[in-house]
Amino acid sequence: MNSYAAIESEEQQRRRWQIELEFVQCLSNPNYLNFLAQRGFFKDQSFINYLKYLQYWKEPDYAKYLMYPMCLYFLDLLQYEHFRREIVNSQCCKFIDDQAILQWQHYTRKRIKLLENVNAAQQQQQQLQQQQQQSNGGEAATGGEATAATPNGNGNAAIASEGQAATTASQTAQNQAGNTQQQPQVNGLGTGSNMKLELN
Repeated sequence: MNSYAAIESEEQQRRRWQIELEFVQCLSNPNYLNFLAQRGFFKDQSFINYLKYLQYWKEPDYAKYLMYPMCLYFLDLLQYEHFRREIVNSQCCKFIDDQAILQWQHYTRKRIKLLENVNAAQQQQQQLQQQQQQSNGGEAATGGEATAATPNGNGNAAIASEGQAATTASQTAQNQAGNTQQQPQVNGLGTGSNMKLELN
């Protein structure tokens, strides 16, 4: 029994939410406001309190379900006694209705223009970013080439110096070997001549 009561309570809450959603969106029609004003609803304090209660639809969690957000603007105006009194006038109602129609007619055009401006700004920003990336990439490439050229030059110089040093070392070794070979021959000749002199 308690579970059935809980289910019924949830069902009642859902139904009340749907009714209030529909009623709040009806407030976006100035002709409907004129209808309520002519029948004296805006003079009833309980109905005025109900309009105050309906302001919770301005919260984002509830406003996202509204198909006609203009109703929130009229809901705010209905909180003022002056507006509730003036909306009884048919001319006032017609003026508001005409302004709303003009707003709806130009809304799409203004919205498209606004989106075009946003897209153009985004494209310009992307182009600037690409240009900056290209300029940064060119500077990095130039620095890399300079860095690469420096070691190659130093390396060639080092290789050349090493080659010269090796050549000089080999020549020095050959000269030393030649001198070593000549010395015994000279000594041998000297010894032989000495021996000849002694024999004579």
